[in-house]
Amino acid sequence: MKTRVIFASLILGLGLTISQADAATTTNTDDSPAANKPASALLVNGSQKQLTAYVEQNVAKFAHTTNWQNFMSVVSLYNQHPASLLNFSATDRTKFNEAVVQVTNKLANQKNAAASRWMNQVNYTARMINYVWNVDNSMSETLDIQ
Repeated sequence: MKTRVIFASLILGLGLTISQADAATTTNTDDSPAANKPASALLVNGSQKQLTAYVEQNVAKFAHTTNWQNFMSVVSLYNQHPASLLNFSATDRTKFNEAVVQVTNKLANQKNAAASRWMNQVNYTARMINYVWNVDNSMSETLDIQ
């Protein structure tokens, strides 16, 4: 009888240990636009400044427009404090997306490898910023429903 109790306790203990080990190996999946992209695919502080220099050198007139200013202010804010993007109004978000289209068009007209690389970084960064806004919208809609 004593050996049966010990055997049952041993089996129970092993069963609990295995289930805890399975729970510890659970992984979270990241489905954000930047999940499979290297850090160099986004405009971060260093590359943001390099993009500014490239645009000022190759598309000088565009560098002084409000679309460029809007784009760079949002990207700068995203790099410095991403949570502050959540305070943007719908009109500010629309202005940013219009600016992204303009920046992409200007870079597409350059027809060189550097412009193509910058265009990809602009697109990835814009997608990431819009992802933050979309997640915020869906979270606030969920809270409104409840």
